[in-house]
Amino acid sequence: MSEYESAELTFSLIGYGMTAMALYFTVVSGYLVGAYMVGAQLSRSQVWIVTSLFVVFAFSLVFGTFSFFAAASAFGESSTDSVEYWLAPIIGVAEVAGIAASLKFMFDIRRVARTHESGTS
Repeated sequence: MSEYESAELTFSLIGYGMTAMALYFTVVSGYLVGAYMVGAQLSRSQVWIVTSLFVVFAFSLVFGTFSFFAAASAFGESSTDSVEYWLAPIIGVAEVAGIAASLKFMFDIRRVARTHESGTS
């Protein structure tokens, strides 16, 4: 593979990783908006259905983002000193933390609604 082809493949993989990140943010944003708008009114089964779908799609996008950035790092032959080498794990951890924070947000919304329904503070 020529140097040009290697560079082209590396930048294509980075672009795919950024696309997966954009899709991740779309899924997380949709879940957060849904949680805020109607999370308190959903039944327990509805919450589990929505949450299960969210977790499956969000984790598949985390895997995609990680895989594309890791492959770009491998093809780009980056060293452990370069930011490209650490990009995949850092973004992966940040996205997993975003999933956890989104789940906490949903269940906090539901807990507050149950507290208000029962009349206790």
